Amino acid sequence: MQNKITAVIFALLLAVCSFANDNAPSTSAPGWDNAFRKFSMGIMAGLGVSHLRGADKYYDDDDVTGFTMMFEMAYPLNETWALRSEIGFDGMFEFGAEYEYQHRKVRDSVSASDFEIAVLLNGFLSNTFFMGFGPSVRFPWFDEVVEVEDEKVFSGDPDYGSDVWLDAVLVTGFKYGFFEIGLRSSYEFLGFYKETKKYRDVNIHELRFRLYLVFWFGQKHK
Repeated sequence: MQNKITAVIFALLLAVCSFANDNAPSTSAPGWDNAFRKFSMGIMAGLGVSHLRGADKYYDDDDVTGFTMMFEMAYPLNETWALRSEIGFDGMFEFGAEYEYQHRKVRDSVSASDFEIAVLLNGFLSNTFFMGFGPSVRFPWFDEVVEVEDEKVFSGDPDYGSDVWLDAVLVTGFKYGFFEIGLRSSYEFLGFYKETKKYRDVNIHELRFRLYLVFWFGQKHK
């Protein structure tokens, strides 16, 4: 049900943004054909690495492959600056640990995904090169699988996962009309897990790097 509601919300956002993009007035300025000149909407996909700072004490690996998929909206402030909002999903593929407990082999596997909302200030330093920065709020959920001697004993969302993550985001990239390519990086401050009695000393923070590509609708390239 939650996935269906999210899909409906995204479909409505897509329709509203497309309508606004077709009807918004242009603020065109000579020499800035790659900067945003009207309300714009795009779709972003990215892939990269998540470094789990502090995870090496508890897991076999602290570097995990991650992905991101976002709806992008840009609101021009002038010929150089734009306010940019992002809404979508980010996630990390499986990471975990293998160990022995009472002479039995145990494998604990975890993957994490999150619903993300970010607001960034985007500034063009040249005709094509830009930088952006701002906060991001993420609402994560986890999928943990515990196997003992290859037999699954637990599968689901563990109760020790944090409910909210807060990131500082930095974006650098190049925009050429319809297309944008760049690097998105961020650091999560609040912590991966809740500070419960059992996990009080587990202090894990995610440092994200995502190489990404955006397709912007209704753009021009000189």
